[in-house]
Amino acid sequence: MIPQLVQRLVATAGVTLENAMVDVLTCDPVDIIFHMEQVWYAAHPWPPTAPLGPAHARGALLALGRYAPFGPAAQPAWDHLGYSYVLENTRVVQILRRVVREYRAGEGLGIPSRETQLWIDTTEALLFGAANPMTAWLSTSAIRQDPEAVRRNAYWRLFGLDLAFGGEDNRAPVYDKATAASTGFVRLFEELLFELWQAISNVRNTSGVNASDNDRIFRITDELRDMLQTRRLSNNLAREELAAATVLGWAELTLSANTPMVIDLRADATNAADRLKLIGDRVGLPAHRQSASLFAMSSDLSLFLRTIETGVIRTPEYAWVLYLEQPPTGSLPTDPPPIGASSRRVITEWAAATGKDLKARGKPIEPPPRRQLVTAT
Repeated sequence: MIPQLVQRLVATAGVTLENAMVDVLTCDPVDIIFHMEQVWYAAHPWPPTAPLGPAHARGALLALGRYAPFGPAAQPAWDHLGYSYVLENTRVVQILRRVVREYRAGEGLGIPSRETQLWIDTTEALLFGAANPMTAWLSTSAIRQDPEAVRRNAYWRLFGLDLAFGGEDNRAPVYDKATAASTGFVRLFEELLFELWQAISNVRNTSGVNASDNDRIFRITDELRDMLQTRRLSNNLAREELAAATVLGWAELTLSANTPMVIDLRADATNAADRLKLIGDRVGLPAHRQSASLFAMSSDLSLFLRTIETGVIRTPEYAWVLYLEQPPTGSLPTDPPPIGASSRRVITEWAAATGKDLKARGKPIEPPPRRQLVTAT
């Protein structure tokens, strides 16, 4: 949600990327929360009987937000939960929690600039719910008081995965661990990455054996789609996904350049992972050692998983969408765009982050048989 807002500001407000980033990072937290609600209702998770406009109290309220004129056109206008999962594994949220605590408690990190003080206000409200009357809109309440626990619950349910670390004090995390979870996700996902690597390699292979298997790619993709969508029936987890994308998008934007907060913390560097490491060192909480790979794949993983869930790989003949970078000869203008470059990035960075060799065959798994297509007679 945050990266998309910055892109819309650049595209429609006529400002530079740097100015758009500073504008968002120094805005009032209520403006971000109002815009998140605007994005939510633009996606029509449950279509209202009438458009949400000024005649509705909520519509009138959201229209007061700073970013009301910059609502999204494409839907959904936020990243997949996989984006948030890999970014949170860098430990960025826990590190920023310590930064806010240190600034609020004293001057151990120095005197923050005006821009950094504005960033602190929004970060404390947006990520940690400080004195925020709209915390329920961020998927937290008296029932679900810990936003990190809410996100851990969502990661477990959709992917059958926990984060790579415990609490800020390194104790085992405490959260509601649902019994219904996609515990087979990783095995299918990594098998798909292996098959896609074979196909990507084969695209460059003009004389050797054709190792790509479009039917198998389709079967695994179809099973992954069913697995993920089972957790999303009736837009289940959509609110949690948007809240997570907002929080982790804010964290990513903070570290995407040498922003005022980064400069105040003397963490100037050439990439987000190095900035996070320097900040983590300052507050005594180390970042994930593979943070560079986690940052590098976040946006591509979001696109990759969204593509799978949309069902555009509807037959084996469309498997090319996942491994080509240009449409094949004979494709139609209405065909989905290929995302081979993003798939390759996910394969490379997932392997680096997990230490698994996804380019070599392990023990293959067999997804369920293809469902028979029923045609009208």
